[in-house]
Amino acid sequence: MMNKQIIIALCEGPHDVAFIMKILKCNGFRSNEGKKIREFPPPMSKLMEQEVAKANVEDLNLREIRHSLLPLNTVQNEECYVFLYSMGGDGKAEARKSILQNIRLNIREPGEIAKGRLPLGTELSILYFFDSDTKGVDMRLTEVRREIQEILTTMPAGAIPTNGSFDLFEGIRIGAYIFTGTDNNTGKLEDVLIPLLKASNETIFENAENYLNTNHDPARIYPLKLSIALNGRVTETRSTRGKETDFDMAKSLIGITGQLQRSGKPNSAYISDSDYLTLAKVIESAKCQDIISFFNRFVSNNQLV
Repeated sequence: MMNKQIIIALCEGPHDVAFIMKILKCNGFRSNEGKKIREFPPPMSKLMEQEVAKANVEDLNLREIRHSLLPLNTVQNEECYVFLYSMGGDGKAEARKSILQNIRLNIREPGEIAKGRLPLGTELSILYFFDSDTKGVDMRLTEVRREIQEILTTMPAGAIPTNGSFDLFEGIRIGAYIFTGTDNNTGKLEDVLIPLLKASNETIFENAENYLNTNHDPARIYPLKLSIALNGRVTETRSTRGKETDFDMAKSLIGITGQLQRSGKPNSAYISDSDYLTLAKVIESAKCQDIISFFNRFVSNNQLV
C-alpha cells in the first residue's frame, strides 16, 4: 500500500505559490480548493482546524484574520497532498518556525503512544522556497538551516548542503529550493518566470517594458496619505516612508502584460490561468523540471507524471 505523503511548501509570496501550483498541475496534480478541512488527512486537518479556531473571530482584527497560518492553495495527486503557504520573506521567520514546531509536535517519540500523533503510513515533508536575491545560494541555504535549527536542534551544521537537497531530521523530511537566474547562484522567481512568459510573446513584453520605462516616476512611489487634523480638516501629504524597492520592474511587467488577459486580477491569477505560461513551456523548461524533480524526491513509491 502506498504511503500517504504530506508535503508542506513554505513560499515567500503568492506569486511563488501560483508558479509552483501551475508546475504541479502540469504534472498531474489537481486542485483541492473545494475539499472541506475535515476531509484532509491528519495532521493537516487538525492543524488547520486549530488555526481557524485558535481564537474567537470577534477578538481578531481584520489584519490578523487575513494573516492566519492557513495554506493559500492545496493540490493532490493520488495519496500525495501538497499544501502551499504564502509566508513572506526574510522578516517572517517566526511564522515559518511556528508551522515547523506544530508539525514537529505530531511526530511520535520512541516509547510514546500513537494516539494523537502522526498516523502510521504517513510521511511528512517541509520544503522551503526562497529567492536567492543577491545573497547567493550558499548564504541563503545557511540562513534556512539556522532558522530550522532553532526548532529541530539535532540538524547538523552541514545539512541541506546544495540547492534542491534534503534529509530526514526528527521524523520530518526537510528540503530547500532556491530560485536563481541564469547563473544558478543569484536571482529570484521572476528570473525564471519572465523568460517563460515572454517566449512567443516578445512584442507584447517589449511594448510593456517601454511603457514602464517611459512612465515610471521614482518620485511617485511614496504613498499619498490622508490625515485628519484635530479641527476635522482632511489633508493630503506625500509619505516619506516609501522605499525605492517598492517599485519592482519585473513584477510590474508581469502585471501590465497580465491585464491584457486577466483584467483586474492579481499577478498570481495571471500566472495560474493565462496562456503566457503553457503546458509545453513548463515541460520544456529546465528550471520547471528541476522543481518537479525536487518534489519527486519526496514522494515515495510514486513518481510525478
